[in-house]
Amino acid sequence: MDFAMGGAGGSGDDHHNHNHNYSHNKISNKGKKAYHGHNADRTSKLEEMFRKCPHPTKSTRCQIAEELGLDPKQVKFWFQNKRTQIKTQTERTNNSIFRIENERIRNDNLLLREAFKNIICPSCGGPSNVDEKRQRSLEQLRLENARLREEHEKVSSALEKYMDKPMLDLNMDYTLMRGSSSQGGSMSGSFQDEDTMSNLGRKITQVEKTMMSQTAVAAKEELVKLLCTNEPIWVKSSNDQRFVLHLESYEQFFPRINHFKNSQARVESSKDSRVVRIKATELVDMFLNSENWENLFSTIVTKARTIEVLENGSNRSGVLLLMNEEMHVLSPLVPSRELCFLRYCEQIEAHSWVIVDVSVDCTNGNNNPKYWRFPSGCMIHEISNELCWISWVEHVEVDEKIETHQLYKDIVNNNIAYGAERWLLELQRMCARFSSVGVECIPNYDSYGVITTLGGRKNMMRFSDQMVKNFYGILNMVSTKRDFPEHLAEENINIRITTRKYTNSSLSNGMIIFIATTSFRLPLPSENVFDFFRDPIKRAKWDVMCYESPVHEVARISIGTQPSNYISIIQPVHRNANNMAIIQESCIDPLGSYVVYSPINISDIKMAINGEESTTLAIFPSGIVISKDEQSITNASAWSSGSDDTRTHSTLLTVAFQIMMNGPTTMIAESKTVVNSLMTSTIQNINHALINGSNLEF
Repeated sequence: MDFAMGGAGGSGDDHHNHNHNYSHNKISNKGKKAYHGHNADRTSKLEEMFRKCPHPTKSTRCQIAEELGLDPKQVKFWFQNKRTQIKTQTERTNNSIFRIENERIRNDNLLLREAFKNIICPSCGGPSNVDEKRQRSLEQLRLENARLREEHEKVSSALEKYMDKPMLDLNMDYTLMRGSSSQGGSMSGSFQDEDTMSNLGRKITQVEKTMMSQTAVAAKEELVKLLCTNEPIWVKSSNDQRFVLHLESYEQFFPRINHFKNSQARVESSKDSRVVRIKATELVDMFLNSENWENLFSTIVTKARTIEVLENGSNRSGVLLLMNEEMHVLSPLVPSRELCFLRYCEQIEAHSWVIVDVSVDCTNGNNNPKYWRFPSGCMIHEISNELCWISWVEHVEVDEKIETHQLYKDIVNNNIAYGAERWLLELQRMCARFSSVGVECIPNYDSYGVITTLGGRKNMMRFSDQMVKNFYGILNMVSTKRDFPEHLAEENINIRITTRKYTNSSLSNGMIIFIATTSFRLPLPSENVFDFFRDPIKRAKWDVMCYESPVHEVARISIGTQPSNYISIIQPVHRNANNMAIIQESCIDPLGSYVVYSPINISDIKMAINGEESTTLAIFPSGIVISKDEQSITNASAWSSGSDDTRTHSTLLTVAFQIMMNGPTTMIAESKTVVNSLMTSTIQNINHALINGSNLEF
């Protein structure tokens, strides 16, 4: 009985266990189906996203991962595997097609060979003299081949003058032709001489033009790839999250050579994109005109020349120019850069243009280049009739022997001074300025009632524009020519002084203009420094020319959408005998700012604001250039949160002014002492006013 009960109980337990296992298996199968179904949904969604965008950005991958409940790395690897899979499938399909086509051609060849054996001569009915004709054809081919080889040798010897290595065969390596891996065309004569710069001392041959055209087209192809690709060629720098080239990845895609013999090169690379208010065709036209290019980027480009128009193109597309430009940083401590390059423009879509620059050697190998521009430039896409989306790439190699002054080393070496962001910010500022010139009415907040006509407004803007460009010119002149370098031990600041003669029919001959400049560091936020210098009320605290007399702003003209960018007319509160006023332009952007001013006779100002043009205005601008240092730019986002820790703030300040002195040349030394004293007083005043007399940190 117990056994029966036990047996019955055992049977019941077995039955229960059986049911339990069945139920468990049933649930497990359902879970597997649900799991596989969920994975299928994920895969289908990933497939759909891949069709839309096979190369998602990092932010897009993170968004996809969040939507599907995956890790971002899983999404990244899935897309990589999918791209590899599609590539493999495509190659396999292509290989199959090629094999079939190859087999078909082989069969056709066999049929033709058989057919040739049975050809009958039409005149006599006998066998065709195929072998005889074949021998004659082969002999003709040998003669043609010999002629081509001779021609090839002539072309090779000509091209070796400006190629990095000789052409070894007719099938030249593509990398030899690329702008990024060849030194391009080498012209006789040096572009340092302006006479030879206009025509290079000789006419460029057709062979050279062909090679330059091929170099430019190859550079355009590289630039488009650089603009349309991020990882792995572009990575974000660890300090400021700007795009810079990952050189190992770059060189895998674009092999290149070293342009600096017996030296290493420092690479400056950057990429940025911004919206600019201008018509695309207008901007393209400005880029293809060297004078407009120089005016458009006057804070970066000191001089620009079109040496020769190599191709005229059709309606802008296909234009190829050989150009020379000199670039500068707005400080006497940083020497200018000089480059000779090809500029090529191509319209790639209905509303899109690509403009590429790539270096060529214009020194005929007489001087090693110090700077070499690999394919750089921009893509211009017209969003509307008044707006463009512009993507910009800068890629330059610099000879490591070129050392930058310690104050400016970080902003030059870290792609700030000449980087893509710098070019685009300047382009935005100038396009906003152009829009201000074309306004049809005068805003009430601009004129204070002083400037009442559009003609007067345009005259003042034109005058101020010329004033600012002249100011940039004196900074560049002092950086390359120093008549009286002076070192002030107590201030630990280099004051650099140079002179130039000035002759004007309305003034006595023998006038000498003294230009004094200096650059130094201030432990203060650049925005605070900018506000200090543009404030008329605080001017008497630093400007020794005001003789501590108060001044006030009597008129203002806005130059763009930034409220702090404007032109001012400043007058003394108490009129003095010299009857002078000050024209001043103030401007700021995320990388720095400037305040440029010039004294001018009040009667000349009245003529200008009344719309009367005058060609006799003498402009002797002085000014302040305020640059954020590299660390300040890196920490800009942190400062915007409201931090008051001024120890992390730093500003690079350049002060420059001109003083006209009349007297014999024997008085130059004494005049230099006066100018030196004025600059020293200005620095001391700035020091006292901004940081309460504490010692500057240099």
